[in-house]
Amino acid sequence: MWNKLFWSVAVASLPAMIYAFSTGPVIRRTGAAIDGGLDCTACHRTFAPANSDARGFARISAVDYTPGKKQTIRVQVYHPDAKRWGFELTARLTKDENLKGGIFTPNTLVQVKCDPGGNAPCGTDREFVEHLEPATRSGSDGLATFSVEWTAPDAGSGDVVFYAAGNAADGNGASSNDRIYTTSLKITAAPTGARPVVTSNSAVVSQDFGGGKIISPGTWIEIYGATLTNVTREWAGWDFSGANAPKSLEGVGVTVGGKDAFVRFVSPGQINAQVPDGIGTGPVNVIVKNDTGTSDPIPMTAAARATQTLVPPRWNVGGRQLVAAVFPDNVTFVAKVGEIAGVPTRPAKPGETMIVYAIGAGATAPTVAAGSIASGSTVLTNATALFGTAPATVAYAGLSPGFVGLYQFNLVVPNVAAGDVKLTLSVDGAAVAQNLTTVIGN
Repeated sequence: MWNKLFWSVAVASLPAMIYAFSTGPVIRRTGAAIDGGLDCTACHRTFAPANSDARGFARISAVDYTPGKKQTIRVQVYHPDAKRWGFELTARLTKDENLKGGIFTPNTLVQVKCDPGGNAPCGTDREFVEHLEPATRSGSDGLATFSVEWTAPDAGSGDVVFYAAGNAADGNGASSNDRIYTTSLKITAAPTGARPVVTSNSAVVSQDFGGGKIISPGTWIEIYGATLTNVTREWAGWDFSGANAPKSLEGVGVTVGGKDAFVRFVSPGQINAQVPDGIGTGPVNVIVKNDTGTSDPIPMTAAARATQTLVPPRWNVGGRQLVAAVFPDNVTFVAKVGEIAGVPTRPAKPGETMIVYAIGAGATAPTVAAGSIASGSTVLTNATALFGTAPATVAYAGLSPGFVGLYQFNLVVPNVAAGDVKLTLSVDGAAVAQNLTTVIGN
């Protein structure tokens, strides 16, 4: 009797576990109206309807497509209490949502099911891409990202709309206590690509750090031009490989001195990139690459260290360039009270610590490669600071943990007179070329 009851319970619960995690949901569960508006709350009913818990979300990430070109489509599913995740995604042509919009490619973490039946390749049948069991364990802090390769439809297909449902599950192996979210995203065909167009003055050091044409490994640069790409996007967590930043975004790359740079932002008119290691010193060329071709070379000059501090344009006030130094509260900046509109400011007092951020300061000990997220203590060699002629204590000088290519100097203000004071920074004997001012109070 016990054995018979055990097996009846086990067999009854098995389909729910497989249904939720191993084989993925049945097709037509993305919430798309054309498919009847059904979503995963058909089985995961505890918090129905979908999207009823505002603490979570499902999100689709894609860019406007180039006909016939592949791109990665991502579905993010989040809830703070989630321990396991699942999803289903479909793509349709907006001119007739009964028609598939492009082709999904299965991989070891996702599968593609055909509508009305079978598995990919689906021919002209509609497609639904879903998680496989190993993918349900990915994610951290309540967030999971599912990635799938998608080939865009042919030219003339018009807009494509994606529909997705996400399951932020509690991991109890059953369909109860799971939150379901639905979302959609419409994209259009991007303009026809063209070779990137630049001039000899198109590349400069990040203008929030003063601009200019002298770079060093790890420096952030901005590249301006036309037809650099036909999409606009900044890097995201999924573009990183561990702690390493991407060397291209949506087919757009940059080389500096023949070395691949790290690409943070791309748009038709601007690219932001980090200079790689190994560029040597002296004249170097910056070149933009996209799917259509390469740009003309943009000349810059490389140095071992080319430190430039954070000096956004509005910190140039009253005929002097204030350095954008911040107190350890990371809220209040050093300047006269009310001097920078919309920014809490006050003068720094002797004995207080102020933090100056910089780029391009060069090698640290231990070495951190360009394009890597910094962690721990990474010290710059022989960093010094003068307030006027008075030396300051440099409590820390090195890369800022958790960032790529951002340095910080923690400076203890020496005993100097109140008022505007010239600030001079140097690293291993190489002084910052900027003419910097800070403000000292009593």
